Amino acid sequence: MPLPTYRAAIVGLTGIGGARPATDPALPVYHPNPASHASAYHLHPRTELVGVCDLRQDALEAFRQRWQEVWPAMRYYTDFGRMLEEQKPDLVSIATSDHTHAGLTVAAAQCGARAILCEKPIATTLADADRMIEATQSRGVLLSVEHTRRWDPLFLKVRQLIHSGELGPLRTMVVELFTKRAMLFRNGTHLIDLFTFFAGTDPQWVVAELEEGFDDYSEYRGDGGRDPALEPYASAYIRFEGNIRAFFNSYKTAFPTSQCILTCEEGSIQISDQAARLAKGNSRHELWTREVSPDSFLHTRQLGAVDELVHVLEAGGDLISSGREARKTLELILAMLASHCRGNVRVDLPLR
Repeated sequence: MPLPTYRAAIVGLTGIGGARPATDPALPVYHPNPASHASAYHLHPRTELVGVCDLRQDALEAFRQRWQEVWPAMRYYTDFGRMLEEQKPDLVSIATSDHTHAGLTVAAAQCGARAILCEKPIATTLADADRMIEATQSRGVLLSVEHTRRWDPLFLKVRQLIHSGELGPLRTMVVELFTKRAMLFRNGTHLIDLFTFFAGTDPQWVVAELEEGFDDYSEYRGDGGRDPALEPYASAYIRFEGNIRAFFNSYKTAFPTSQCILTCEEGSIQISDQAARLAKGNSRHELWTREVSPDSFLHTRQLGAVDELVHVLEAGGDLISSGREARKTLELILAMLASHCRGNVRVDLPLR
């Protein structure tokens, strides 16, 4: 008996929504790792993309040109509600501007979607995040937020090592982000999410300083992530339950890099998107290191997120990046804003 296929739809087609990775016909392997929601649905054997939506006609036309031979019968919309009513998708991807996620998620849940994959951050206010969580939970709809590294084999392997206790209790986490797009609600969201991903406990309080010129930046005022000048970078000290101390440092630089250093009682791990290295030793004169080798998986990153939704729909279980997990990341960002605007003071969590 054939396994069921899930109907999928996407709203927001620029960048992460509708991009298509380039292929090399000279190679004997096919389909690069997906870098968008569209390419994830293309490669997943149990999903069929039936509709896409964007307010801009040029974005719809660009999507058509990229994907025409894959989905010649694709339906194109500028009206999200109409797409939901006509296509009745099981899975809905929301890849629109940061501050527009809430209304679209609620609408998808109300129109019968069974699972939603929302781009990060979950929202730009806690009220919107709570609206999304309530609308999906009350209807039994899965809500997954696309913090990509949570489906990355290397980051999952490091998390497994930390939680196994092999290196003893986790003591500190240091995350650094340097890029022209080191804004809190954009690239910063991914890196800040690593704190709760690795710690396994909740943050207790935050002290932070924002980029110069953002003294009164108490709430999101960006344009959906297009203009880096509208959003700040930040430095912060975060205290987690279990006496775990976390340090976040970001800066807008032409040099692009990011890394995380996790120090435990009996060793440390340094991880970036390229590699991870474990260090142990009995003294500073007897230090040995080894590369951390991730396990191999068929579905990773965006494709892993889609595959997880299909699996949990059928078998049940918890999502690795649920709405409630993503809310913690948003709350940390908003606590950084609050700390800075109040004179770089300690801000206790949860926010009041």
